[in-house]
Amino acid sequence: MKKLFLLVVILSVILPCSYAEQVTPAPTISLQYRAIEDNLLYLVNKENKLPADFEPSDLVLPKVKTRKKSLQERIYLRQEAAVKLEEMFRAAETEAGYKLLAVSGYRSYGIQQLNFNRKMEEVGDYDRASRSVMPAGYSEHQLGLTMDIQSDNFKNLNAAFAETEEGIWLAENAHRFGYILRYKPEWKDITGIAFEPWHYRYVGIAHAGAIHMLNIPLETYLQYISLLPPYVVSGGCDILLAGLVRDLQVGNRQVLNQFSGVSGDTYQVLKAATQPYLPHGLSYDEAQGRCYPTPMPTSAPRVDEDEEVSLFSSP
Repeated sequence: MKKLFLLVVILSVILPCSYAEQVTPAPTISLQYRAIEDNLLYLVNKENKLPADFEPSDLVLPKVKTRKKSLQERIYLRQEAAVKLEEMFRAAETEAGYKLLAVSGYRSYGIQQLNFNRKMEEVGDYDRASRSVMPAGYSEHQLGLTMDIQSDNFKNLNAAFAETEEGIWLAENAHRFGYILRYKPEWKDITGIAFEPWHYRYVGIAHAGAIHMLNIPLETYLQYISLLPPYVVSGGCDILLAGLVRDLQVGNRQVLNQFSGVSGDTYQVLKAATQPYLPHGLSYDEAQGRCYPTPMPTSAPRVDEDEEVSLFSSP
């Protein structure tokens, strides 16, 4: 890489200016990929594929336990998701005495392709393989926002985890830390995935809380909040978002009128819109503070692996 950079510098000196000006460094991250990173609700499923060379720019190693040391290199997450995973694991232990274990976080397109190829060789059929392993580009793990979770008392990734004390605690509390149980059995026809009680996706506390209250899959949730202005989607608390979606579910589109023509400071608009949905004793500022706490720093960033990108960057 240093040799290439040196060559570019030399050429810029010895070649005519008109040619040298054409030699410009590539941007560190494209606008397309920045849009993916900026959207914690980005939908990845069997109909929505990620680019082969997409990799989050802020991957870090969360300070959480794994079943064995070799799994440490498999649990990278985006920074915000990693911070909240650490908080969730600590809460599980301090509040209930449960020791959760991280199993699998970020997976590159290439690694997912290898996993899918192995499953194809095992079962001999694409459709059968895709029931348990998503093809490359169609896995949420590539977003760096998803973690598969086990416990110290149950080290298998199967449906029985849902019946364990740790699995129940996660299903009831993950939203407090911005995570949702992504695949429930009753959502199979929508998500295309039967049941994965170990698979948790980070979407942020406000949206996780709303999805938990509504008990709907991410696909359905996105259909409704797509009707809302961006400042409501990015700045509304869980109570407001859930309340608006409930109204929209029953056809009450009049709730959208209060957001029309708003510009500048949106604090009063969001406060007024939230007020009818607030439970007794909870203020608007308290609801907002719960959903948008001050972020905390976490572990060191991930070191880029150029060789993996070169091997698996093609679609």
